[in-house]
Amino acid sequence: MLNYLILIMRQLNQKCNYLTTFQYILIVLTLFSCTQKTKESKPIILSVADAVDAIQDLSSNLTISFNKILEELRAKAFPLIDSTSFNNFNNNNNNNNFYNKEEIKTLQLEKIYSSFEEGDSNFKATASYKVNFSKNFNSIVITILLGDNTMESVLINYDLNGDMIDYEVISYDEIVDDWFKSKIESKMESNIITVNHINWSNDDKHEESTFFKIEENGKIEHLSQEEIHIESVIQQLNLDKFKIKKNLIVAKVQPNNSDETIVVIPEIAGTDNGYDFELNSHIVLINSNTGKITHRYYESSYSSEWASDAVVLSEIKIDTAPYIVSKETRAFGIRIYRLNMSKANPYSNEHISLFVKSGDSLKKVLHNYDVMISGGEWDTNCYGEFVKEEKLLVISDNMTNGYFDILVKNKITDTKADIDENGDCEAKDIITTQKTLLKFNGEKYN
Repeated sequence: MLNYLILIMRQLNQKCNYLTTFQYILIVLTLFSCTQKTKESKPIILSVADAVDAIQDLSSNLTISFNKILEELRAKAFPLIDSTSFNNFNNNNNNNNFYNKEEIKTLQLEKIYSSFEEGDSNFKATASYKVNFSKNFNSIVITILLGDNTMESVLINYDLNGDMIDYEVISYDEIVDDWFKSKIESKMESNIITVNHINWSNDDKHEESTFFKIEENGKIEHLSQEEIHIESVIQQLNLDKFKIKKNLIVAKVQPNNSDETIVVIPEIAGTDNGYDFELNSHIVLINSNTGKITHRYYESSYSSEWASDAVVLSEIKIDTAPYIVSKETRAFGIRIYRLNMSKANPYSNEHISLFVKSGDSLKKVLHNYDVMISGGEWDTNCYGEFVKEEKLLVISDNMTNGYFDILVKNKITDTKADIDENGDCEAKDIITTQKTLLKFNGEKYN
């Protein structure tokens, strides 16, 4: 008999590996009791296959229990606002349709609210609605009464088996007579949630927003303001997220106008083999408050020359120095930094492009101008020669074709390293300077 039970356990472990240890023990004890002889009856012969089928039926019933709850929920479409309050709760829940203990257990609410596990009768849960973030998991919003005067709604993501993945409180309300009151409201759009925390102190109202993203695995991740802007721009440009070089995305608020943010989205053109790739450039201005694109610029990898090969494109930077190119026009810069991986022949380069507003677009007025070049050759021990050029752009007072000329101050450092008479490695620098002038030809500086 013992060998028979062990065989059943092994079969259950192979075919029902989602069961807990407690469930295994309970099932086997049940099977053992059902196969005992009594004086009045013959022994019941239960095959391993029958046992496995019984367990799978049991698991199926548990899944159906979650699915039944899911099926009874009304679905809401995006975008939607959740502003759960005692007023709309009382209007929509006149029948006090609260979840019972079994339903609370199926929904695993005790993982969020320990009071359910402790049997606190003041805690009650009721159905709200479901939303469809993904086909890979289920999303339910449940309203929780935290006593007589406090309530909140929580968004919970479950996998397809009904196991909880993650959760986040998306609304809150309270009944107070005090001078201080709090409330939470949320807006859900596609996979982005904006949660507004509202506080009243006497007659003063203060609002603060936090942002969350629903990941493809159902996890709910906190987003910064910059990240939420980037997500919004990608959606507005209708770009394929898998074709974006995410480590090179940059965004920066304009220092002279906090209502405006610059966002750069590098889109992979063709294939991406790690360090070997070409990028289309998407450069936009957005409203910092709404996230909506106000100005945009696109350039293919062919003309932008945003390419990475033996010389790796390692960084994109936004330059918001005050490039006042005319009396009414301020430009901003995009800098591209590239370097090679050679130890014996190191090389690095940085170039800048300048952009100005033109209607609802952006216009490039300076194209890929080198502001830093560094290279040389050495024996990887001491002896070697290097040259580095560092250029500073200064807006002059003279104008050509309506734009101020740009004075370029170039600092050139020639470095030679050799072994001195004492056997030490000694490097000597020779520094020279040059000045050049960039003039606007009506389209670009050259």
